[in-house]
Amino acid sequence: MPQTSKTTSENEVDPQIVTSKPPLFFHQRLKAFAFIFPSSIGFRTQRFGFRTFLKAGRHISLTEADTMRFVSLHTSIPVPKVQRAWCNDGITYIIMDFVQGEELEAVWRKMSEPVKRRVLDQLGDYVHQLRSIPPPADVDGRVVAVNNGALYDSVRVGLNPYGPFDSHDAFHQYLRAGHPLEDFEREDAFRELFQTHNRKYSTVFTHGDFAPRNILVKEDGTVTAIVDWECAGWLPEYWEYSKARYTPYFPSDWVASIGDIVGSYEEEFQAERCLWMACGCMLSSVSRL
Repeated sequence: MPQTSKTTSENEVDPQIVTSKPPLFFHQRLKAFAFIFPSSIGFRTQRFGFRTFLKAGRHISLTEADTMRFVSLHTSIPVPKVQRAWCNDGITYIIMDFVQGEELEAVWRKMSEPVKRRVLDQLGDYVHQLRSIPPPADVDGRVVAVNNGALYDSVRVGLNPYGPFDSHDAFHQYLRAGHPLEDFEREDAFRELFQTHNRKYSTVFTHGDFAPRNILVKEDGTVTAIVDWECAGWLPEYWEYSKARYTPYFPSDWVASIGDIVGSYEEEFQAERCLWMACGCMLSSVSRL
């Protein structure tokens, strides 16, 4: 049975998780568990204990820890519990609970159809909960992170933070590398872009990188965690779909299911593809219009 979103009292005080210094014996524990769990070491992650996990790097923000806490408070989405987070010498560290499970990307092709269906049903419920969180009055219509600050999206925008934006129009102009929308009106190739950037969209809370590599599952299809919330924030309703479609080389049955999970915005996705080619995925290249 689908679970409903949690309700949080306005007076509820969140536990403090952001600290100014690492836990005791941090470097010793880092070396010890790198030795004990050598296969757990990834680009920015590794085991930090028998029950904890560490994510660290220069292009990670403390906002991700705030986001994970926010999602845990307002939904029943399985998110690793953040134990501690801090910055030191330009590097952000987030210690969280270790969650058992395999990346969906690694096991999807081996799953039976009933197990795949179970995974998709759970994900559909979780995304519905996420999108049902009402935006605060000062956020509706804007594009901001959970703390009203800048957002991050290394895949679509680049390594540096971007925003916040006071309107969807300002966000769209940023995606157009500063070009006014009228520049696209006369180009047939950008008809969909002109139409979609003229529309009004709801503001919904968005994961921003809803890909199989960020979904952990058990063998029976139970979703144990949705991870990597660094791209999350309050964004236009189509953004989850267009970003989730950015899954090259993944099986067609997963791609076909994305619309069922997050809602289908195919025209917006096609407009985004045109924008990638015109203005660059990192918004650092010169427009070729």
